[in-house]
Amino acid sequence: MRLIILLSISFILASCAGSSASPDARREAPPCDNCRSGEEPDFEVKINRVYNETKENLALDSGFLIGVLPALHVIAKSPEKCDYCHSFSESAIEFDFAAKEDSILAARFPNNQRVLLFPGSRVLERDSADFWNAFANLREIPLNENQELKKFLKELSLRYKTRYLVFASYIEVTLKDKKTFDWESEWSVWDAHKGELLIWDYRNLTAKSKNSAPVDRGWAGCWRP
Repeated sequence: MRLIILLSISFILASCAGSSASPDARREAPPCDNCRSGEEPDFEVKINRVYNETKENLALDSGFLIGVLPALHVIAKSPEKCDYCHSFSESAIEFDFAAKEDSILAARFPNNQRVLLFPGSRVLERDSADFWNAFANLREIPLNENQELKKFLKELSLRYKTRYLVFASYIEVTLKDKKTFDWESEWSVWDAHKGELLIWDYRNLTAKSKNSAPVDRGWAGCWRP
């Protein structure tokens, strides 16, 4: 697991000329007349690497809130000259992931209400420094061994009265061409009061649209925990 974390975080820090760090890549222009076929993409998925650790006989205590944090890092990479990825952006990826995450949590833990922490902002001002400091050393320390992270998550859960916390450490999507994109993500569920990692999920896959629809939406459509 330590190796996976180190490899994964290195991708986060790598810069790319076609990444969403450039203003042009972030801009969400309306699609052109010939861009969308009206069909939803039908994905053919190639699994490159998948790792999942889930606590045996996992069940969350009913009645306790699940606090959902925003994704810590969202990276969108696209070709420098791209005339088909109008809806491709960090915000589009995060929105799609959040919808998938919500459906998964609702299906797996129907008796636990979910609440979004820091709505409308990545981090509330008073929590900002502690938030980023707690996650800064993920490059060196795996999630399940990170004592500073566990301490911060417990304080956060007590402050917002949530027993469980859920977040994506990072999501990275690379648009390769009109039909294909690469997806990589790390996602985890915690019992914050106990400092216990309940679910850890890493995904690295390639998705290709099998029909005539261009890959311009549904980025998280093939992600499963």
